[in-house]
Amino acid sequence: MNLRDKTLISFDAAGTLFHPYPSVGAIYRKVALKHDLDYKEDDLNRGFAYAFKKISKDDSILDGEARELSFWRNVVGASIEQFEQKPQNFDALFRDMWETFSHGEQWRASSGAFETLEALRNQGFKIALLTNWDSRVRRVLKENGFERLFDYLFISSEIGHEKPDVETFRHVELATSLKPKDILHVGDSLKHDIEGATKAGWTSVLIGNQAAASTIEYIEQIPDILRHLEK
Repeated sequence: MNLRDKTLISFDAAGTLFHPYPSVGAIYRKVALKHDLDYKEDDLNRGFAYAFKKISKDDSILDGEARELSFWRNVVGASIEQFEQKPQNFDALFRDMWETFSHGEQWRASSGAFETLEALRNQGFKIALLTNWDSRVRRVLKENGFERLFDYLFISSEIGHEKPDVETFRHVELATSLKPKDILHVGDSLKHDIEGATKAGWTSVLIGNQAAASTIEYIEQIPDILRHLEK
């Protein structure tokens, strides 16, 4: 596969380009303390990991933003259900959590993310964000300086589909007037990013220490994997 056949490179957001800082548990704890809840960071991290795997999005909620709000409300609830101390007003706690994660300061760019995107743009590639998120990501991108690096933003709550649904990838093709062979997708989820892209006929690269073809551990290794794919 010749890399020069590619016109667009799309990237996942959280877990690929940037991460919660210093951790989900630390952010949850900071917010919880404002509500007189003394939860430990490690316990919150474990609770979140469990909840994130356990909770599914409610497909019966047709509005994308409302579906994301419901999903994250359930995730927060499941993350703290382990504690004896319960919030006096869970709705207020959740609203605070939701708002806090919309700020760029709660996210840190992955090592080499800016440099990689800039290098790819300088090589003539179009760059897209393709994320299973809600409109909060726009603020995160703007406040962290990522916004200027993208030609397209494809946000699941706005386009009505999310990875790994093939319709998500078809939406990108339609919006960019490109074919599957023209696009490379980079993400950290084997299910959502890699399997979804593969079913759509796209080339893909998996970020992270995972057992899969075309896997790299850090985003700054992308130029290396791209050179490998050209062979």
